[in-house]
Amino acid sequence: MRTKRQTFWERLWASTIILYTFAATFVVWKALHKYGVNPYIFFLVDLVTSWFYGVASARFVVAIIHKKISESQKWGWLSAINFMLPQIYILVSAHRVPREVYIIIFSAISVMVAFAVVGVVSQIKTGRKEKSAE
Repeated sequence: MRTKRQTFWERLWASTIILYTFAATFVVWKALHKYGVNPYIFFLVDLVTSWFYGVASARFVVAIIHKKISESQKWGWLSAINFMLPQIYILVSAHRVPREVYIIIFSAISVMVAFAVVGVVSQIKTGRKEKSAE
């Protein structure tokens, strides 16, 4: 059972990720629309998956902190899948994209993955410190 505090942080995290969706959609519209990536479809895919990614990643962190291995595996996979779906849409829908653009896309995905990993590790460390202080 999640506490009110955990639910608050889950929702805040998910909401922040949704705000990111608006910025990502603007970038997709400006940079990839001419290559066949529909910014409206991207927005819908990213909007739906971002909420699930936010909730799943928050629950993943909580499961890791409480050492619930099976839950952490479930939430970890759901988090990863929802994180990657918008990027997969971009790669599948883009046509006649110059190699440099693919390099930029993969670089952006790599940076986002790095930020996600650093954020999750940081949250786990903070959560474990708080848990041990209780």
